[in-house]
Amino acid sequence: MKKILKLGIVGICGRGARFKDAVDDIEDASIHAICDIKEEGLPEAARITGVKAVYTDYSRMLEESGIDAVIIGTPMQFHASQAIAALERGISVLSEVTAGISVEECRSLVEAARRSSGIYMMAENYVYRRSNIIIKEIIKKGLFGVPYYAEGEYIHDLKHMNEYVTPWRRIWQTGIEGVTYGTHSLGPVLQWMPGRRVVRVCCEAAGTRHYDNLGRPYCQACSTMLCKTDNGGLIKIRVDMVSNRPHNMINYHLQGTDGCYESGRAPGEKDRIWLRERCKDENTWTDLEDLADEFMPPEMREKVARAQAHGHGGGDYLEIMDFVDALRGRIPNPIDVDSAMDMTLPGLISQRSILEGGRWIEVPDSRRWE
Repeated sequence: MKKILKLGIVGICGRGARFKDAVDDIEDASIHAICDIKEEGLPEAARITGVKAVYTDYSRMLEESGIDAVIIGTPMQFHASQAIAALERGISVLSEVTAGISVEECRSLVEAARRSSGIYMMAENYVYRRSNIIIKEIIKKGLFGVPYYAEGEYIHDLKHMNEYVTPWRRIWQTGIEGVTYGTHSLGPVLQWMPGRRVVRVCCEAAGTRHYDNLGRPYCQACSTMLCKTDNGGLIKIRVDMVSNRPHNMINYHLQGTDGCYESGRAPGEKDRIWLRERCKDENTWTDLEDLADEFMPPEMREKVARAQAHGHGGGDYLEIMDFVDALRGRIPNPIDVDSAMDMTLPGLISQRSILEGGRWIEVPDSRRWE
């Protein structure tokens, strides 16, 4: 009988709870231990998950519970240190985004992942959105030619959450200039440009436009980062978590030598695509959904259909399935520590750029770190 993978979840009283249903749907994995500093919420979390190994101390959970892997669903300032603590004990990690909040701790995370017998995967769920999977497959088939320009936007007014629900955001997301939370936008784009990485960035914003309930200015209004890739391509990333407007968290554009794609911007607006080999004339778009049956990978069809009932367009479900499959050796790690750095480091460097007048700054390559 195959050994059931024992998973731990830290941050179970918050974001971590969103992973329960996905784990429950996987035959060879189960939630074995849970952890949160919000002690008052743990009895209910234990009841819902059916778990007896309950902790308020993360280190104790790693040392005592016997878990094979941990899902990190805590605020972003804890991601790197908690991942390192697990990896140093040979415990595999699925970490929420971003991978880290500084270049220095990202370097430490990479070093820990290199040494560990466990694996590190970053939980960038936007790469698992149904439309993003279809575009990735069309690119694999060569119908876009060479992708050379892309845009990604994460526009989500989070001021109410900053002040009343998740105040850590007020420091780490809207209290710092630059693209502080860019992996949802950059992650899918980089997967559409396989083998490419961002080598330098510049960043500017629209200045202080909003203030919190204590009169302190919010940073990061309309922060826009330009990214130059190692083959001369260009990517534009906009992150805005303070402007007063409807949300638009999944806007993407992609231009290749033989095709282009634009996601729908408003509710009900369709994703559209133009492919030189498929479209009748150069001025006629095709609804992306018309190509879904042809280009959804066969191995993903059932998974994607089941995933739609879960959070983030099914991403929460699919990333758990891939993590377990990677632990089992059934697939390569889809977002390993270097891929996580490719998605995280440009945003960290953008914070320096914006403070230095928007100048272009080189992005380190984690593959060259020793």
